Amino acid sequence: MGMYTELVLKADVKRDLPREVEAVLQHLFNGEECPKELPQHRFFECERWEHIGSMSSYYHIPWAVSRYHDGRIFSRSDLKNYDGEIAAFVSWLMPYLDEPDGKCIGWSWYEEGDTPELLLMTPN
Repeated sequence: MGMYTELVLKADVKRDLPREVEAVLQHLFNGEECPKELPQHRFFECERWEHIGSMSSYYHIPWAVSRYHDGRIFSRSDLKNYDGEIAAFVSWLMPYLDEPDGKCIGWSWYEEGDTPELLLMTPN
């Protein structure tokens, strides 16, 4: 079956995003069609990049909850993080967030972990 890592994300997004970034966020968090052209970033080379925002397992909560609306993302999903999908996603997303440095924007929590790893906004 494999081991799962939960990802919770709650953050404001900058206005006037590049079209390809907007399309990816709509795909991941609102179930829109996958963009034909993806941004250049390691995240999109990960095997399970599309599981962010939509995948779930019975090891955490058995359904994903995601919404991207009016410049705000809220998402709870879990996935097999074998290729470092979560770290790559956060690295790709951070420059597009409108949050102060140091703010907690979510967490990742490995299935067998005792505590979550907080995701803190870092300078762009």
